[in-house]
Amino acid sequence: MNLALRFLLTFIFALFLLPLTACDGSRSRAAEVRAQDDGSYLFTAADGRRLRVRAYGEHMLRLQSARAGEDFFADDRYEMVERHDWPSRLALSESKGEVRLGTAEGLTVIVDKQSLAARFEEAGQALLAESAPVSWRDNTIATRFTYDPAEHFTGLGHGYFARAESLDLRGRKVRRNYGSSHLEQAPLIVPFYLSSKGYGVFLNSTFANTFNFGEDSNYGFAIDDNGFGGRMDYFFIAGPKLGQVLDRYTQLTGRPRLPMKAMFGLQLSDKGHDHNSATPSDEQWWRRKVAEHRAAGFPLDHLVNDNRWRAAGGQRCVSKLAWDPERYPDPEAYGAWLKAKGLVMTLDFNRCIAQFSDGWKAAFNLPESDNIDFADSAPDLTNAEFRRWFWDIFYRTAFDPALGYPGEALWIDEFDEQGAAPLDMVLANGRSSAEMRNYWFFLIAKALVQQGWDKSGIERRPFVWVRGMTAGAQRYATLWSGDIEPSYKDMRSQIRGMQLAGLSGFPFWGHDAGGFHDWERGLGPDDPMYVQWSMAYGSFAPIWKPHGMGQSRWPLDRPQSVQTFAHYYARLRYELMPYLYSAAHRAAASGLPMARPMLLAYPREEQAWKRDLQYLWGDDFLVAPNTADDGEVEVWLPEGGWVDYHSRAPIGGGRVLKVPAPLGTLPLFVRQGAVIPRRDYALSTAFVDKSVLLLEVYAGASGCGELIEDDDVSEGYRKRGEIQRTALQYDQPSRTLTIGAAEGSYRGAPTERNYKVRVIGDPAFVCAEINGEKLSARTDGDNALLLDLGRYPLRETLQVRACDPPILQARD
Repeated sequence: MNLALRFLLTFIFALFLLPLTACDGSRSRAAEVRAQDDGSYLFTAADGRRLRVRAYGEHMLRLQSARAGEDFFADDRYEMVERHDWPSRLALSESKGEVRLGTAEGLTVIVDKQSLAARFEEAGQALLAESAPVSWRDNTIATRFTYDPAEHFTGLGHGYFARAESLDLRGRKVRRNYGSSHLEQAPLIVPFYLSSKGYGVFLNSTFANTFNFGEDSNYGFAIDDNGFGGRMDYFFIAGPKLGQVLDRYTQLTGRPRLPMKAMFGLQLSDKGHDHNSATPSDEQWWRRKVAEHRAAGFPLDHLVNDNRWRAAGGQRCVSKLAWDPERYPDPEAYGAWLKAKGLVMTLDFNRCIAQFSDGWKAAFNLPESDNIDFADSAPDLTNAEFRRWFWDIFYRTAFDPALGYPGEALWIDEFDEQGAAPLDMVLANGRSSAEMRNYWFFLIAKALVQQGWDKSGIERRPFVWVRGMTAGAQRYATLWSGDIEPSYKDMRSQIRGMQLAGLSGFPFWGHDAGGFHDWERGLGPDDPMYVQWSMAYGSFAPIWKPHGMGQSRWPLDRPQSVQTFAHYYARLRYELMPYLYSAAHRAAASGLPMARPMLLAYPREEQAWKRDLQYLWGDDFLVAPNTADDGEVEVWLPEGGWVDYHSRAPIGGGRVLKVPAPLGTLPLFVRQGAVIPRRDYALSTAFVDKSVLLLEVYAGASGCGELIEDDDVSEGYRKRGEIQRTALQYDQPSRTLTIGAAEGSYRGAPTERNYKVRVIGDPAFVCAEINGEKLSARTDGDNALLLDLGRYPLRETLQVRACDPPILQARD
């Protein structure tokens, strides 16, 4: 073919293609980019698609997509994001058909000006890239990313009953949605996940979601709007540490609400003592059980009432929300008795009693509730009048301070069972069930706390637990995992579910320790499982609530051999309450959970992504529950020095151990360098003497900690900054423990404190000095010494050193 003919054919071919290219404007014409008044940038493609990019501070970027003719959703359409008034400063630059938008701290999104596909970098490191722009097909709106088979993923709340097979979601397709049947209880619907590469993504949508983390080598997520006009709207959250990602996520969606300290004590219920029991519960039943329990030396803080306190029958679904005048003739006097005994009380509400309770209106029901269990008590949570009634009936029944009635917490049950409602049903707020069902739990929490409790003038902190939760509602309430089974399989799932809840903004998650009920056999946990789960693992869960049908969960109702273990773990939990409560404060302030997955601290370690039946408890404990009656537990100890809590023997890290774990032994390790604050044992957190403190030092490495205190009850810590912090630091080279001067204060704080120090693993502390005076330590079991420092003002800094070199002094 000669050159002239080749040129002619090429020219004709180009003419043939020209109309196709001209029609496909997205490939031939770059998007228009315009700065907006709110600091965002708006991209408009040739085919009308739009992309809005906005910074939320320095470390988060929001991307919203819309088709031609669609508007972006208003910021207040959902309230999962707590506020939108973040500083939005993005620097723009263009090159090679791309637009780069970056924050001052180095977070950058690069947008292709033709396709509108985006990719994210931090400090020049590539983290996440859309492999294609947002797509719309039928009712599905999807985003796809480039898949890296080495990348790990975690988060997304948890599924029904918190049954999780793994914390690592790599290679899996995951959905987190409201159930459609009666037996799909307690979903934690949090469309937020974390990556081992050091970033997180939050999908700001309540429509049904699907996340794919590598099934068939695909990575991305999608929403199914059922034809009701959803929008793709997601936040990219930078780290690089996963703890920073979680901190920023809970800045975005709201900090978890800290419960009263009493909620971290032992919680026991009257389940199984209902109207047809041989020992039905009433006020006298509770008084007797508490007296017997306390007399046997068991602690108790929280009484969980299950139905029997209610009037008109006191049955699960045949009763009303009111105090029964026969079983509780004088609620005010009963409330005074509870307070004197250092006890708080939960009042429960089963959805099925709504129709019998004062002030209920049939108009509160969903428009189409025929297929729902208890169809006459199936409220539309978008109905503002229903939400006002819901809080008001609790307030009138028990929570009005003028009444003096018991009631410090709310247990909201069975609102996870309205899934049979049709998706196309239009609700009171004008939106579809398809859009709102994932949002139910948020609306419950908002009604009872933000619209109710917080505006009522009640000074004590709210504690509301619901069977199911939604992203963002952690700033009002928490959840428990439903009617789980007393099996070791479900125990394992709860250990993982607890960690997933913490990774999703819900550090104060709860479960029925020991399992709720075995429906086939009609039993609760047997004695070995009660020891291993209800007591051992339960005492190292954020909320300790052995509860369920079948055998009694009260320790005193178990054999003496079981009671021995119950005493041990009850004492351990209560003595460690200052450590536990300090970790709870950090969770409320930063989102860093009390029960921390290994992967959160060691995301680059492959072992950390495998070892999801062990976890860190606060900064310094490592817990590995035995999920069998006996035998041994395989434990991964990260690099560094550790101490076996029970034997006090030092153990080197960076390896996997097979740890003997006979019945009642919870494998428990403490990081060398840890300074653990403890209190004397008390039968209630209300009875603790805060002027006495024991500091347990695990020698062998340097480390630090912090004691965080408040009045244990009120919102003063949050509203007025009434909080006290004491820095704790141990320096191994100089064998020096520094107890910092207390900073801040709170109502009722002591001004002086009697200190004791237990040093584990360093015999040099047999002698110490303070203020020039030598102290002699006494042996305190294997490998430990105990020093009694005496009483000192909290506003002084104390230093404790072993005698060689001479070392204990106090200074301002």
